[in-house]
Amino acid sequence: MSLTRRKLLLNIVSGFSVVGLIALFFPFLKGIVPTLKKKEGKEIDVSALRDGEAKTVRWKGKNVLIVKRNPDSISKHSGQLKRLIDPFSRNSSQPEFARGHGRSDRDSYLVVYSFCTLLSCELKRLQIETENGDVFAGFFCPCDGSRYDTSGRVIAGSAAKYNLSIPNYEHVAESRIRLTGV
Repeated sequence: MSLTRRKLLLNIVSGFSVVGLIALFFPFLKGIVPTLKKKEGKEIDVSALRDGEAKTVRWKGKNVLIVKRNPDSISKHSGQLKRLIDPFSRNSSQPEFARGHGRSDRDSYLVVYSFCTLLSCELKRLQIETENGDVFAGFFCPCDGSRYDTSGRVIAGSAAKYNLSIPNYEHVAESRIRLTGV
């Protein structure tokens, strides 16, 4: 009689142990297995933006800046590239299509997360006043003084060492951008 009782207790303890291990490793297993959810996205209408204007959108808990820029404002000349820490964006967090000078899918729009890469402070826009009006000249961090050019690349002498992060996005139409992925 004690032998069957011992087996019963052993089976009960083993069962609870297996359930406990599954409960312990479930979050890890859930992260490893790919999700089969429909692709998330948020569409933004940018038709009202004029050159130099920006629109801030909230996406997955972070602010995303969408700036309409004049393609001529993108720094491409070797003299201008020397003043950048990472001019070709080799060490930056960005999708593959954003590598290069413009750091965007289309040169007319820049889409970046609006926080500094050093202290994660909210960025401010740099504007230069001309007789024609304000001109978009990049970004700066009010906390640490880091400066970024019109492509979100960090300017030499700044405290930050990495270019602004770029979210995954795609152009759905000429005046619509869809934020996708992470």
